[in-house]
Amino acid sequence: MAKNNFIRKLGDVTLKESNEQVPDTTNSTKDRGIQREDLKKWAGGIVRAAKDTINEVVDNIKEKSDDFGKRQADARFEKDTLLLRPVFREMLPCNAETASEKAVSVLTMPAIIHVVEKDKKHSESKACDYSIGHLSEENGITVLNVYPHHLAELGGITFFPNAERSIYYVDPVQKNLYIDIQEYFKQLKIARVNELEQLAYSLGATHFEIVFKTNTVELERAKKKAELGMKKGKKKLVDVKAEHEGKEVKKDYVEVAKALDLGGHSEPVVPELVYFKDDADIQNLIYMRMDKKNNLKKKECSIQYSHSSGITESDAMRIQGAIEKMGGGSAGVSIMNETLNESHTTLIYKIEF
Repeated sequence: MAKNNFIRKLGDVTLKESNEQVPDTTNSTKDRGIQREDLKKWAGGIVRAAKDTINEVVDNIKEKSDDFGKRQADARFEKDTLLLRPVFREMLPCNAETASEKAVSVLTMPAIIHVVEKDKKHSESKACDYSIGHLSEENGITVLNVYPHHLAELGGITFFPNAERSIYYVDPVQKNLYIDIQEYFKQLKIARVNELEQLAYSLGATHFEIVFKTNTVELERAKKKAELGMKKGKKKLVDVKAEHEGKEVKKDYVEVAKALDLGGHSEPVVPELVYFKDDADIQNLIYMRMDKKNNLKKKECSIQYSHSSGITESDAMRIQGAIEKMGGGSAGVSIMNETLNESHTTLIYKIEF
């Protein structure tokens, strides 16, 4: 290409100069002087053509080099965006309006938030500049990893008991509340007991009692089976239930969580329920108490406790694996055990008017 350009420009110079008469070399000294000037002029045209061609080549090389570098940088940026999955403030649900204006997809908040320092690969990537965190997949569960100094930017999110812990799991009902994984079941137990206490006050009860009854035999069987299921490289799982068949008598562990005598009143109101708003037994209790034609004196509700925890046994197994990958081994085991405990526990709510 450069050679062709040079030949074309050289031709232009040659044609241009050929229109001028080159003096005969046999003429006088004066004529020879004129000839030398013409030759210099002609040679200068050739040099200019060569310089123009070289400059054009250099410019083309630079342009192509810059274009290649840009395309390479764009490809790296796109690859890092896909692999490193950075999260920006505009992607948060609390900034949905801003996100739509900037054509940014709004993030669906994952069940787990992990407070973690920004690692080297995310720090060095241009795709992660100005990010507040990143998404990752841990044992099949999507996790939002947030950098500590960006926690305040998670508008509308509340952390319990504070935002200084490491791993949080979302409340089963209040989706803007994230609870420290090690406090999760303890906090939910307190919240549910308090809600049933408030229900008794609102309905005008004279007495209520909250009892937890756990089938300990079935619980132990479930724990052993879950433990075997979490161990990798094991042979076919044994039937733990069969091992215990006929060897143990059913036993229940009973815990009275709260029992109170109240003054009672004859003007019942329906409280705003959170954890038991969809429970059929509780809804039936409220209906019967609010019906003035029904002179309800007392009622006992039997509630499957795990229905209001938000974590099933299959979820718990995946969560345990995810937490262990994030370095919270003991917390993961606790989640599994507590889930199994709730699955084999019945909440009995006794209320009198």
